[in-house]
Amino acid sequence: MKRTQIYLSMEQWKTLHALSFRTHQSISNLIRAAIDRKYLGGRHPDFESGIRAAFGIWKDRKDIGSAAAYIRALRKDTRMERLRRLKKEPHERHNP
Repeated sequence: MKRTQIYLSMEQWKTLHALSFRTHQSISNLIRAAIDRKYLGGRHPDFESGIRAAFGIWKDRKDIGSAAAYIRALRKDTRMERLRRLKKEPHERHNP
């Protein structure tokens, strides 16, 4: 990685600072990501080689179960059930 220094307008700095706070990323990382998107087509130069290297890496594993079943379980919407339970059994607040 090469270090460089840039001048930003106050508006640019405030925007980056706010985005950095919201995303928990450094301003430097936000700038690098913007440059990647603008000039490198949105991908890190080693992105495709990394994808190719990882493809099929878990195909022979028997201990992790079905990926499709795992994703279905993650996507299952339980929000309404959780809200019903909260309504029946509200959390007690701790007052020191």
